[in-house]
Amino acid sequence: MSAPNPIVGLGGRTDHIATVPHLDPARLQLSPEEGSVLALVGRVERIDSVLSRSSLGEARTIAVLLSLRAKGAIVPARVVQRAPAAAPVVDAAMAEEVDLEPEQKRDIIEMERSLDGMDHHAVLGVARGASPQEVKQAYYNASRRFHPDRYFGKNLGSFRARLERIFKRLTDAHNALSRQEPPRAAPSTPPPAAPRVPTTPAPVAPPPAAAPPEDPESEARRAERQARFARHPYMARSHKLTELIARGRAATARGDFERAYQDFNHVLSLDPKNREVTQLLMEARRKHDLSRAQAEVDRGQQLEMSGDFAGAQAAYKLAVSLNGDNPEAAYQAARVGRELTQDAQEVLKLAQRAVELKPGRADYQLLLAQVLLVAGQKKQAKHHFEEVVRLDPDNADARAGLKKLRWTFT
Repeated sequence: MSAPNPIVGLGGRTDHIATVPHLDPARLQLSPEEGSVLALVGRVERIDSVLSRSSLGEARTIAVLLSLRAKGAIVPARVVQRAPAAAPVVDAAMAEEVDLEPEQKRDIIEMERSLDGMDHHAVLGVARGASPQEVKQAYYNASRRFHPDRYFGKNLGSFRARLERIFKRLTDAHNALSRQEPPRAAPSTPPPAAPRVPTTPAPVAPPPAAAPPEDPESEARRAERQARFARHPYMARSHKLTELIARGRAATARGDFERAYQDFNHVLSLDPKNREVTQLLMEARRKHDLSRAQAEVDRGQQLEMSGDFAGAQAAYKLAVSLNGDNPEAAYQAARVGRELTQDAQEVLKLAQRAVELKPGRADYQLLLAQVLLVAGQKKQAKHHFEEVVRLDPDNADARAGLKKLRWTFT
């Protein structure tokens, strides 16, 4: 059981931490502080002991330990006592808390520790003189065990670096052995050429017959290899991304923008750097908002017809928030807001937005003129009343507004 006041990211103060076996500090580019604290950890040490022995102070030492943990230099360790008088024995790698089964951990650790003593043939497990097909098959089999993408989405801790090292070594071995060509037999000395004697042209030979089709057994083997390749974690992930993108495009084409947004968002969670899908996601969201905004305008009109003016106003304002370029949404929100005597400034902004987007609508101009008149902005109101009369000469409301303002300006 951990001691009280645990340190987030490390554990209890009486818990143990250990240096990752076969660690290469140069590869991690440790700072001087990190190097000094790592030396205090040694093979395995209690956290409180490291804190008490460090000259950096407890707070700074904890920060350095967390940095070492993030870089994969140290891991939480479980100390096992073999006997009361025996020294503690620890296997830091096997005790690391990651999303791997013990057998998987052991397989990865043993393979990594053996790499330095193996040549290309031993890494792939093939005999010398193996054919290219045998090398390729051995590489495929090893990739199924050690490809990092097989564990996509899992917490691998220091095992991710191990897998990357193993897979790079496998790839190097495969590339090296695939480039080798079988030795060719030395050409024998050709016999002396016979004297050239003029002859009549030889008859042209008929074209060779077409090669017979492959036997069913060969076709079955090819299909089986393709099926195995398709089950490879990397290919399965690639296939899943392709399927999601195609499904999102189809949803966009039929107007199901919510479905498209979900599919594209799923792709980005798996492949965050995919610029094409980022654009597709933005476009799907834009179209979704446009469609939803129009639906809210329609819903607001239905609520008005049923007498629910407050609900209608909420629907119109939601439409404006979804699509600020929808003039009908802005006009309806301003009109109902004015009838409900809501915030005059907000109503004015909505009416102005509707006119900005569609100045050729007389009803939009009239509403803005009436709102400006109530706000005391008579000069601006007169301008918009005049615009209404220009668009609709018989508009009685606009003429009445101008008559009311006739003596205001000279």
